[in-house]
Amino acid sequence: MKTRLLLGAAGLALMAWGASPALRVPRIVEFGAWFLAGPILHDLLLAPVVGLLGLAVKGPVKTGAVVSGILVLIAIPLLWQPRVPVNPGLHDRDYWLGLAISLGVVWAAVLTSMAWKHRAAEMPEPHGDG
Repeated sequence: MKTRLLLGAAGLALMAWGASPALRVPRIVEFGAWFLAGPILHDLLLAPVVGLLGLAVKGPVKTGAVVSGILVLIAIPLLWQPRVPVNPGLHDRDYWLGLAISLGVVWAAVLTSMAWKHRAAEMPEPHGDG
């Protein structure tokens, strides 16, 4: 029991130490944008829209809606700030174009899947001669 308490206290101390740079006044807006606005936007807008769409549609369209929602959610912080701090692996690029291409690939896959299922449903059953 003492070990758990000690590990828990150490974890809380390290968490506070790691969060302290984010709580400085100039960075508090960035902190709020990433850790507060994102979940609020997800819970109040994106999740209900995707959930209702999931009730209304089935199959590949439902999958496309979920993947599209995730892509949009991930892209929002990079889209609403024209200049984001330099982050290794996130270089200057056109994030709107990247999101559009990603969504295009997702929905092309959805349409391909739907066409494949439609074609398979139209094909006649093979007759067995045995």
